[in-house]
Amino acid sequence: MNIVFYRPFSDIWFKNPTRRILGRQKLPNKYSGLFDYFAEGGSASISTSLWFRPGILGVVDLLKDSLRLILWALLNRINLFKVRLVFTPKQLLKADAVFLMHYGCFTHESDFLAEQGRVLARRLSNVPVLKIVHMTHFAYNPVLGSENLRILSPDILLAENDLKRNSPFFGKYFGNISAYFHHLPYVAATRFQRKVDFSARINKLGVTGSITYKMKAPEFSAFYGQNELQPMRRKLYDRQDELSNLIDSFIYDLDESRRVQEAAPSAPDEQVASEAQSLVKQRNYYNADIVQFFNSYRMFAVPEEICDLPGISFIEGMACGTAYFGLDNPMYRDIGMIPGVHYVAYDGTLEHLLERVAYYQQHADELEQIAEQGYQVAHTTLSSDKVYSMFLATLERMLPRP
Repeated sequence: MNIVFYRPFSDIWFKNPTRRILGRQKLPNKYSGLFDYFAEGGSASISTSLWFRPGILGVVDLLKDSLRLILWALLNRINLFKVRLVFTPKQLLKADAVFLMHYGCFTHESDFLAEQGRVLARRLSNVPVLKIVHMTHFAYNPVLGSENLRILSPDILLAENDLKRNSPFFGKYFGNISAYFHHLPYVAATRFQRKVDFSARINKLGVTGSITYKMKAPEFSAFYGQNELQPMRRKLYDRQDELSNLIDSFIYDLDESRRVQEAAPSAPDEQVASEAQSLVKQRNYYNADIVQFFNSYRMFAVPEEICDLPGISFIEGMACGTAYFGLDNPMYRDIGMIPGVHYVAYDGTLEHLLERVAYYQQHADELEQIAEQGYQVAHTTLSSDKVYSMFLATLERMLPRP
């Protein structure tokens, strides 16, 4: 098996981008474990943009892209004796599959960048390899994104929920994409471990997650009646002071940082000070010891995206032995998580969440049992070997027979 990860240096999905490393910024890499699984098994390749302008300018572009790829690999300590480098479309033909992120390749919050995905879709559409697209951030620019996928004609779509069965928004805008849908759950990195006894933890709900930028696509606002991708995170963030007897909030408002940067203070010094303060908040959030955070609380939540996707921290907190509070949703049931057994379910309203927290503050024994069951799921059912070996089996099953 040879899977080419397309331009992995361009974003934070698999490893930190070079500019972040040089700036000493730590950012979460949601799919680092997936990449490492295939890299350690000798099944991973990494590529440049593959297609460049004609003539000498294209040669220069290829050299620059190749240097970026190699530098990214070296800074992230990727073993280039195991991971192959792919610089041209001709090399891609030797692979079994190409792995692409929907956001950044075929959609974007910027209309211009989303439209550019059409060029890549057309180029890849006739390449005879298995085409895998991860649907992270699929709700951004859904009309442009779905049209680009229609042109690409992918073989496999992935997400942390079977969106084809469980997401009305996906069904409306991506229902005409005939690709096989594989439910690929998040996997907690090995550093997420239980370190503090349950009885010694804070008896409140620790809430984490970032609030991403406001959704610009009119289709999103028309469908959901608002423009927040994580509306419950917004509610908890805005009311964190008045809810402090039940909830401790460690939520980062990324949209707020953008508004600060876009604002135009009357004096240049004020602009510099505002941007510096925003950067400090960002670094405090991403550099925090999240393992310690989860081990500090008996219960936690990382409110889901409104478009039926969970936050990665739900599995990380469970792996630390903390009881998870989330929606009663197929995204959890499909991976064997039963409400009241493996996690605490609520109906999506703030009022019901607060009722659930107040109840379990008074019923520590029940909460500890749920935390233990969730812990077992995180370290067995959703271990990296189980989750990624099932994905590999799907790929092998879909490859054409020789």
